[in-house]
Amino acid sequence: MANFYPFLAYVFVTTFTPGPNNILSMTNGVRLGYRRTLPFLLGMTTGFFVIMLISGLLNVVLVGLLPSVKFWLTLLGAAYMLYLAAHILLSKPADVEEPGGIRLDTFKAGFGLQFVNLKGILYGVTVFATFIVQSYQNPLIVSLFAPLLSVVGFSAVSTWAIGGSLFRPLLTKYNRPFNAAMAGLLVYTAIASLWH
Repeated sequence: MANFYPFLAYVFVTTFTPGPNNILSMTNGVRLGYRRTLPFLLGMTTGFFVIMLISGLLNVVLVGLLPSVKFWLTLLGAAYMLYLAAHILLSKPADVEEPGGIRLDTFKAGFGLQFVNLKGILYGVTVFATFIVQSYQNPLIVSLFAPLLSVVGFSAVSTWAIGGSLFRPLLTKYNRPFNAAMAGLLVYTAIASLWH
């Protein structure tokens, strides 16, 4: 893979920074503890795997049908990363509360969240279009990235759930420097993705 380090930076920043999955994992971890949050985490990981598989195969089909789409997918991916960098830089710590009567701690809730989680869907499209399909067009090889990305995703949500009570004060206290560092990594990744 030509852009291995930018790929790692993008995967790390996007997977471990605050988003719906991580915030809900942290909140459930604080409320229920890791063991009781585990079904929710497994649901998220399963749904995330499905989204990654669809994103990878969709990118292979698009690049196979329209080789000229490669440039535009890369440009779109870089633009989205810059958007995420701006969003992360300007964001404030957020608390997520459970709406009345809706359980957000089950396997089903975690699985279903992935199909409305714009960050996860755009992440899948972007990571495959910008990094993976640039080096591999074989559908089997591309599909092998889905479980790899899912393991990284599970590591992220588990980390947030386990450290839930610790992350909230830390991210609140050091919100600006943390966001600036994460935004800087995304800008680096966006620029590097255009130079391969």
